[in-house]
Amino acid sequence: MGRDVFNVDVICNCCSARVYRKIKVNDSERKKTSHIEEPIVKSGNETKQILKSPKSISLDIASTPRSHKYCVVCKHDGNRRNSLSSIPQTASTQAFIQTGVFVFPQSRCCRRHVESGYFNNEALGIILSTHRHHSYFSKGDVCRLLDDIRQMMTNGYSQLNFDNPFFLSNDEYVTLTGFNKDQFHEITESLTSLRNSAVRSIRTSVATFLLKLRTGLSYKMISVLIGLQEPQIQRIIYSDRTAFMTDFVPGNLGFEHISREDFCKNHTSQVASSLFSTCPDDAIIGLDGTYIYIQKSSDYDFQRRSYSTHKNRSLLKPMVIVGTDGYILDVIGPYFADSSNNDASITKHFLRHSHPARSGFKENDVFIVDRGFWDAVDFLEEAGFQVKMPCYLPKGSKQHFTEEANMSRLITKVRWVVESVNGRIKQWIMLNKVIPNTLIPSIGDFVRIICALCNRFRSTFSPTEYSDTLDQLTLTMLQKSKEPNRLLQYLQENELFNKRTVYTELKDCDPILHNFPKLSLDDQRNITLGVYQLKQAASYTKEHLTDCGLYELFVHKEQSNILKVKKQSRHVRSTIHTLWLQFDSSNKQEPIQGWYCTCKVGARVVGCCSHIASVIWYLGYERYQPCPTTKVSISRETLSDARMVDSDMEFLEE
Repeated sequence: MGRDVFNVDVICNCCSARVYRKIKVNDSERKKTSHIEEPIVKSGNETKQILKSPKSISLDIASTPRSHKYCVVCKHDGNRRNSLSSIPQTASTQAFIQTGVFVFPQSRCCRRHVESGYFNNEALGIILSTHRHHSYFSKGDVCRLLDDIRQMMTNGYSQLNFDNPFFLSNDEYVTLTGFNKDQFHEITESLTSLRNSAVRSIRTSVATFLLKLRTGLSYKMISVLIGLQEPQIQRIIYSDRTAFMTDFVPGNLGFEHISREDFCKNHTSQVASSLFSTCPDDAIIGLDGTYIYIQKSSDYDFQRRSYSTHKNRSLLKPMVIVGTDGYILDVIGPYFADSSNNDASITKHFLRHSHPARSGFKENDVFIVDRGFWDAVDFLEEAGFQVKMPCYLPKGSKQHFTEEANMSRLITKVRWVVESVNGRIKQWIMLNKVIPNTLIPSIGDFVRIICALCNRFRSTFSPTEYSDTLDQLTLTMLQKSKEPNRLLQYLQENELFNKRTVYTELKDCDPILHNFPKLSLDDQRNITLGVYQLKQAASYTKEHLTDCGLYELFVHKEQSNILKVKKQSRHVRSTIHTLWLQFDSSNKQEPIQGWYCTCKVGARVVGCCSHIASVIWYLGYERYQPCPTTKVSISRETLSDARMVDSDMEFLEE
C-alpha cells in the first residue's frame, strides 16, 4: 500500500484477507512442514514474520485409533453385554509412559481393561503388542500429553507410587511390603477408620506403614522413597498403627477372635495330636519368649530392668502363644528383661492375673515348652495342665540316657514350630533391629500387628496332604521311643570303646565300603525322622574330608558292617565326637541297623544326631553323585589367619 506501519496500527478484515491470499500455501505443504513463515509488512528496513502452527501434524509415535463404537484396546464392539467406557486421562498418560503408545483420551475401551483409573497389565500388554500405526496429532493433544506427564512426575511418579496399582510389579510389592497386590488391597479395604488426606491416600499410608515394618528404614529414608516430608511419615505411622489395632488385629489375633473348638480342630498338627494327646478336645500349644532389642535408656531404673544378663543387651520380651501348626493364638507383653522376668515368671504372671488365656485353657491341655520354663513346670501341673519339656542333662553327666533322648526328640519334633514362628516374626526387619527409645511404647502394638498379618496371609507349617505318611511317621516314633539302643549295649558288653586295635583305618574308596547300602533322600529322612540333620550333613562332611578329598573312617576287623568315625564338633575346637554305625546291605527294609554317638543326644534311636546323619549321607548318597556339594568354601581363602606363621619368621623370633 506504500504506507509505513507501526505497532499501534490496526488493519481491517478486507485488507487482511487480501494479504493472506497472496501468501497462502497448499494444504499438502502445510502438513509436511512444522511451521510456516509468513512475511508481514515492511517497517522501515525490517521485515516482520509470524509463525503459525498447523491444525494437525504427523509424529513418529505409535498410537491407538479414535473410536467410540469399539474398544481401542481389544477391538471388541460395544453392546449391551460389553459396555464401553471413556478412557481416563491418567490411563492415557500411563500407557504412553510404560508402552510408548499414545491412547487418545475420550476414546472407548472395555471396562475390564481399566482399574482405579489406570490400565491393568493385561491391557498394557495388548496395547504394546497390537498398536503400531502412526497418526496425526493436534496441538491440544501434544500440549495435554506434556502437561499430564509433567504433573504425574511432579506428583511422585519418580518415587514409589502405590496409588497406581500397576506402577509396581507383584514381586516389588512383596519385596517392599511383604504382601502381593491382592493381599495389599485386602489390607487397605479392612482398615475402615483410615481416610484420604490432602497429602496422601489410604494406599500410600498403608504402604508406608508396611514399608517401615518390612525394611526398618528411618523416617528420613522413607520420606525420600515415598516423596513426603519426615513429619508426615511420623503421623502416618501413628495413624496406621491405631487403625490396625482397631480394625485389623481384633479379628486375627487374641483369644476372643477364635473359639476353642475351632482352634483345637483346625490348628493342631496331626503329629502333635498323635504324640501327646488322647482327646481331640485338648488344646496343644507352644510357649516361647522372643527378644526385641532396644536402645540404652537414660532412665537408669528402666535401663536396669530392661538389661538382659543372658544376652548382655537392653531388650524387651514379648511371649507368643502358638498352635502346633504355627498359628499365633496371642501375644503377651512385652515384659522387662531382668532376672524377675524369665519365661517361667512370665507364664505364672499371665495365668494368675485374670488374663483371657486363663479362661481359654482347660485341664489336660498340653504345653510344649523349652528348658527355660523349668521353674514353671510344677505350677502348670498343679493347675491341671500337661507339660512337655526336653530333659535336662543331669549334673556330672555328659550324655542323655536313651529314654531321655528319645522323649526329647518327640518334643522337639513338635516344638520346632514355635522357633519358626519367632523367625517368621523377625523377617520384619524392624523387629530384628535396635528399636529407638521413641518407639518403645508402640513395640507391643507392632508385634501384635505383625502376628495378625501372619495369621491372615501366611500359610501354616503343618502339611495336610500327607496324612497317611504322617500317621506312619508318628507310629514309628512312638515305637522307637520304647526301644533301647542295641548297638550301644553291644559296644558296652564287648568293651569296644577303648580297644583301639579292634578297628582298622579305611578310606572311602576301599572295596570294603562297596557293601554300604545306597540310600535315597527319602530313605535318609525315614532314618533321621526330620530334615534338620540332613541340612547339617554337608557341612560336617566338608570338614571331615582330607586335603586330598578322601573320607577317613575305621572299620571293625571282625565285623566289617560296623564303622567307627571321629567327627569334629562345630561348636568347640577341642571336642571330637566318636560315632559307631552298623549296617546290613541284605536287609532292604532296614539297611541301617543301629547307631551311637558320644554327643549329648547320640544315644537316641528316635532319629539320629547330625554327626551320624552326615556319615549316612556321604557314604550312602553323596559319594555316588556326579557333582558333589562338599567343596571347600572360597571365602575362607580370601581371609588371613594370625595363627599361620612362616618358618623364616619363627627363625627370626628365636
